[in-house]
Amino acid sequence: MNCISMKTNIEEIMRNIERPIIDVSTHQQEFRLTLLNTKKSAVLGIALLILPLLFLSGVILKHYLQIDFGILTSVYEWIGDMDHKYGNNSILNWIIRILLIFGPLVAIGINLISILHMRYEKATKEIVISLKLKWLNWTIITVCSTIFVIFFIYLVIENNGH
Repeated sequence: MNCISMKTNIEEIMRNIERPIIDVSTHQQEFRLTLLNTKKSAVLGIALLILPLLFLSGVILKHYLQIDFGILTSVYEWIGDMDHKYGNNSILNWIIRILLIFGPLVAIGINLISILHMRYEKATKEIVISLKLKWLNWTIITVCSTIFVIFFIYLVIENNGH
């Protein structure tokens, strides 16, 4: 009997339990935006970084350290020869210049977009921005920023000197 009364007590308790209310409205109010995959953006960032990095390494090795180091200095010499030979008349020279200056900027932008997450909260009318800690992307952003700053400072000094 004890078992039967216990069973009815449990059944009565279960009938009287309030059902949980699940609020999905907060889930619907969040809009999370991820634009690019971090791995793909890292690969593209590295591709955009190759020419400026080879050129800058060639300049440092050739002019400052007086070292002729294979591909690093040969890329720098090739770009210099193309510039002296054809000047502003060559489309290839313009493509190289654009890649040297804007390649790092595009790589910075692509990698920042891939690690940036934005969430809009309608209730508070706020945009919440968070950044992923993907070290490859942050390394690419740092290296590209350094190269861009070096090129930018060089261009400012070179153009103000004349």
